[in-house]
Amino acid sequence: MEIKNTLPRTKGIRALMLIGLAFQFSAAVAADANESPSGITVSGSATLANDYIWRGLTQTFGKPALQVGVEMQHESGAYLGAWGSNVTERWIPGANLELDVYGGFRTPLPGVEGLGLDLGLIYVYYPGGDYADALDGNTFTGSSPNTLEAYVGATYKSVSLKYGRTLSKFYGWNENNSGPGVFSATAPSAGVTGSTRGSQYVELTVNQDIGDGWAANGQIGHQWIAHGKGLDWSYYRIGVTKSLPSNWSVGIAYSRTTEPKAFENYASLTGNGDTVDAARPRLLVSVSRQF
Repeated sequence: MEIKNTLPRTKGIRALMLIGLAFQFSAAVAADANESPSGITVSGSATLANDYIWRGLTQTFGKPALQVGVEMQHESGAYLGAWGSNVTERWIPGANLELDVYGGFRTPLPGVEGLGLDLGLIYVYYPGGDYADALDGNTFTGSSPNTLEAYVGATYKSVSLKYGRTLSKFYGWNENNSGPGVFSATAPSAGVTGSTRGSQYVELTVNQDIGDGWAANGQIGHQWIAHGKGLDWSYYRIGVTKSLPSNWSVGIAYSRTTEPKAFENYASLTGNGDTVDAARPRLLVSVSRQF
């Protein structure tokens, strides 16, 4: 029992060390890019937040999140990036870290000033993640939460619209680990009845400058789960950010979802007997630095 209590903390420390190393590497790359004549621009960011909220769902269940990202963009519009954050095993079995690698192409569209197109792929990787590690280790068969998504987006000034579709299973969900009766006793009929490949989402985001270093931020979206029953949800976020000297900024936002009953009193996947609610309303506070 003592070993089980120690292991998640050790993995969590390892995850934070990896993110810290990524930050140091990203900062060095960004500094060197200022002298590069290759037509490549490198930018990055580091954020400390009281929670990691993804499409309205918490990935750390109210615990702080350290997030680091770096992106390289060529003058042609091609780009490649990486982003990382700590996560919780209570939602992503066997994993304490999320690493995203993405790439694509952005280009302005002729005829309308400020209108642009964005096409790309993102691979979401959870080192050590596997549903075979959930609960008692015998409840579910192995299924990796790693996910590949394709997306297309359009931007117009401060507004962006994005559509994405999974080219793999939706974060490892299948009939074995997410079928009817698995999620919550409050929604026994909710669950996956077939392949979750082809799950889709649409998301509208607004980041509007309102003067004196302040910006208003808003987002609304909807997630569809392929061959899912009672699992789709809508989400929105509204907040503000304030720019500070030396590329620092702070933000506060309120996040809410339609909260399907399947996500209420959801059994923690660590098997410790806790129940969690990934979709409940949350207040997000963050501090960030661009580099």
